[in-house]
Amino acid sequence: MSPKHAPANSFRARLGKPFAQPGFWLLPMLAIIAVGVIGTALYLGGLSSPDKHFKEFPIAVINEDEGATVPQADGAKSEENLGKELVQKFVDKANEEDKIDLRELTMDEAKEQLDRGELYAAVVVPETFSKDTVSLIEGSLTRDNAARPEVTVYTDPQAGSLGTRLASGAVEPGIQEASKALGEQLTESVAPAEEQAYNQVLQQLQESQQAQQQQLQRSAAQGGPQVQQFAQQVQQSQEGSAEQIAKELSPTVSSVAKDTLKDPVSVVSKAYNDLPEGTALGMSAFYYSILLLVVGFSGSVALNLLMDGRMGMSPFEMGPFFKDYPRAVLPRPVGFLMKWLTFVVAAAPASALMMWVASAVGMPVPHGFLVFLLGWLAMSAVSAIVLALIAVGGSVGMLLCLIYLVFMGLPSAGAVVPLQAVPEFFRAIAPFEPLHHIFSSVRSALFFDAIPEAGLTTGVIGLSVMLVVALLVGLLGGWGYDRWKGLRGADRPGKHSAEEDAHAASGERHHRKSADNPPAHRGAHA
Repeated sequence: MSPKHAPANSFRARLGKPFAQPGFWLLPMLAIIAVGVIGTALYLGGLSSPDKHFKEFPIAVINEDEGATVPQADGAKSEENLGKELVQKFVDKANEEDKIDLRELTMDEAKEQLDRGELYAAVVVPETFSKDTVSLIEGSLTRDNAARPEVTVYTDPQAGSLGTRLASGAVEPGIQEASKALGEQLTESVAPAEEQAYNQVLQQLQESQQAQQQQLQRSAAQGGPQVQQFAQQVQQSQEGSAEQIAKELSPTVSSVAKDTLKDPVSVVSKAYNDLPEGTALGMSAFYYSILLLVVGFSGSVALNLLMDGRMGMSPFEMGPFFKDYPRAVLPRPVGFLMKWLTFVVAAAPASALMMWVASAVGMPVPHGFLVFLLGWLAMSAVSAIVLALIAVGGSVGMLLCLIYLVFMGLPSAGAVVPLQAVPEFFRAIAPFEPLHHIFSSVRSALFFDAIPEAGLTTGVIGLSVMLVVALLVGLLGGWGYDRWKGLRGADRPGKHSAEEDAHAASGERHHRKSADNPPAHRGAHA
């Protein structure tokens, strides 16, 4: 017996037709599986292996070395700039691959780019680098104080903790290789330095022996034959002793000092600008951007559900309250624009309160009015995108929003992992992702004194363009949707069939009954 002819009190009759169809169960399960697979592939695929996708990481190198007199392997000396040689070896190492965008700058130029967030690190060779290198050899042969030559790496904590670690990891291999190349040159100069030290000691001993012999000869000349014979014996016994004594007394480079000379450069890492309290190790700009995205996304979905329910487009349900309002037929573009403008009005106080709460819990918020405007613009742009996709795609539009705004947006934001360390796909889509522009503009306001070149200008322009495009998609897509439905003879704005009017009237009667009749209310749920 088919469900159509089943007894009224049978389970199959009460179950209803949709539950017996496989598609009723399979379609939601397939949607869940698809979201899980797509989300994992996009999110983890974009963020899980930054070291494998390292490309054109912007790092500056600054040589301030003044040079020094450096001993050569042949014993001669020459004026050299060892810092310049170190930088050149570092540049050659970076040019072997395209992982680092190495920029040879002055200190002033590097500071300007660090202040705009255009660099992740700056390698600085100090003025005394050559002198410290030479003194390292001399200090190994004497008791004079000697310091290892240092190279300072200034990192940018405002790029986030991961960006700082990636910058250090990108710089260290190049500096180590350049240091070892310099160490080979220093090791070659050890033997001439030891020989020079030996010659100096030998010369001092020979001069001392010669002075003693002259004094002894003068004394022997005044004495008798026995004194002269003794002086001659003393002179014979001293022959060759100066060389032996010089070998014992002349300083040599110890094995520990030789190991130091093989890799002489010491790397010191410093933060260019220390972050104030409340910035979450440089991640507060990203966290705030995520909040703006989430409020714009979830707020738009909630607004769409509430207004659709109130217009009778879907049942209005809130907790135990359930009601089918009479359907208010509006052209789809008008409904889209009405919802978006409602969100824009609500987004203004929401942005102001979000900024106030963030400041109240300890997050520094310089340029507060600008942060308020950026938040308002960001949420309005996200809302336009969400409502446009829902207007064009219906319920499927919500899934598209999740994939586009979240799964694709997080890896391409350039916040958790810099864009230079994500796969090429996410670098390519970053200009088309709202979260990337939200983060760029908010970070400029919070960390870089709202400098336009620090991402503020590009962020505002990017969000504005996306807002305009989303409005056009929503309006034109809604118009096309209504036209397509009209050609099919369904849902024509302003035109109702007798069946629709009867359904609306029955809905009104039903709600009047359900307001005072609990059994009727429960029947509406069924």
